[in-house]
Amino acid sequence: MRAMNLDLDEALRHQQINVTGAWHLLAAVLPALQARGQGHISLVSSVAGFRGLPQGLAYGPTKAALINLAESLYLDLRPQGIGVSLITPGFVATPLTAGNAFPMPAVITPAQAAEAIVRGWEAGAFHIHFPRRFSRVMKLLRLLPYRWYFAAVHRATGL
Repeated sequence: MRAMNLDLDEALRHQQINVTGAWHLLAAVLPALQARGQGHISLVSSVAGFRGLPQGLAYGPTKAALINLAESLYLDLRPQGIGVSLITPGFVATPLTAGNAFPMPAVITPAQAAEAIVRGWEAGAFHIHFPRRFSRVMKLLRLLPYRWYFAAVHRATGL
């Protein structure tokens, strides 16, 4: 979604699924995990949550919220013995991404994504991101000052 085509219902649908859904999950599982003093929660965000992107008006902000939520949960729950991981995939070949009308660099299969997640869990990683060659570039873009970032995105996308 772009600003000139703002669809409030669609934006709120993204919010409901991605963010409100995570809150419902947490409300359901946190009391039991805290009572046991152990367990693990993984939130699936996206590299689209790292910075604002063209055509990301509905999706990106919800994924950014999940990144912030996972960071806060980690700080609160780690001392209680509860693990938290943040999963930020790039493009995974699914029926949903098949509908994207833009180029998707470094697309991986669902099996490759699952392998990356399991490897991250086994390593005890907080941040699990893949495919690495794409997600590292997206992570580096977070370090750029706005002026450079906006110019780089414009050059890369023409938007």
